[in-house]
Amino acid sequence: MIFISCPPVYTLPGTWTKCDALIPHANYDPNFTFPIAVAVFTVLLAGFGVYKGFFANKGLSDPWDDHDD
Repeated sequence: MIFISCPPVYTLPGTWTKCDALIPHANYDPNFTFPIAVAVFTVLLAGFGVYKGFFANKGLSDPWDDHDD
């Protein structure tokens, strides 16, 4: 069957057998993946800030120009 659990559910810890999973999962070292995740999040936030600051500012008014009236 395609949906059989792998390793089998009813085994004792340490007695699991190697099996070919339908979707192989990668286990990366957290010492490398966490800094990469923080860097990606920082770049995304900076990119969003640049977008909002330079491209999505059509409805803004300049308070200095309004003060001169």
